[in-house]
Amino acid sequence: MFKNKRIYIISFLLCVVYIPLTHSQVFKGEIIAGANVTQYDGDEMYGFRKAGANVGLGVMFPFNFRKGNENKHWALSMEILFNQKGSHNKNYTGIDLCDTCPPEIPCDPNIKYNVNLNYVSIPFLLHYNDKDAWMFAIGFAYNRLAGMKEIENGIETEDIYSISTIINPSKKKVDKMLSERDALFAKDELSVIVDVRFRIWQQLKFNFRFEYSMFPVGLRKFYFNEGIAVDPYIRKQYNNVLTFRLIYMLNEPKVTIKRKPKVPNEEKIYYY
Repeated sequence: MFKNKRIYIISFLLCVVYIPLTHSQVFKGEIIAGANVTQYDGDEMYGFRKAGANVGLGVMFPFNFRKGNENKHWALSMEILFNQKGSHNKNYTGIDLCDTCPPEIPCDPNIKYNVNLNYVSIPFLLHYNDKDAWMFAIGFAYNRLAGMKEIENGIETEDIYSISTIINPSKKKVDKMLSERDALFAKDELSVIVDVRFRIWQQLKFNFRFEYSMFPVGLRKFYFNEGIAVDPYIRKQYNNVLTFRLIYMLNEPKVTIKRKPKVPNEEKIYYY
């Protein structure tokens, strides 16, 4: 059954790419470099405090839904990125993050908290091109966790991920997954993307992107609630990412800037 699902997904993606290409003759390359500011929703850290890289390559296929129209207002794109996400705070002071510490482990509020999540990301987007000046896009991304490191309460932990994807797990399954650990990170992530870009000069564009996990990418046990001991409970966690990038387009014709012709100065008329 899983094999059939993979066949359906691959067939769907091939159709999505092939149909527009029947009306497209040019594809464009993208060189991408930028930065993320992220937060990890569900860890009691609020604010986009974690910075990371967002770099890679992309390809774009302009097309039209109607034949014979020379102005291609639509495009499909695919990228492959090194994409850093996570969470960070200098210390726990004023934050109830010690709620995640088991009662037998003393919590030091002056120790920093840090989560590094390094992904290889493959986004797919549908773009609308507005007069070769602005582009608006929506899409989704498949993200594969390539490496992670977490520092909590002075304890450094690596490679605490052991499942593929967390999609609405049952309580029984969650209890089993967290029976021997306090936190869990998924290897695979699906995220939704909203993307805006505009031309700075010729082939160089500025890009702003919002990305959010479609399903939980982490699970964590909490032992306290605002400092009060409670029965351990599980909180789901999601990546929340703002991205700022520069994109240099390859195989894109230079934009011809039309300048208004100079109007000769009118002859001055003097009255005596």
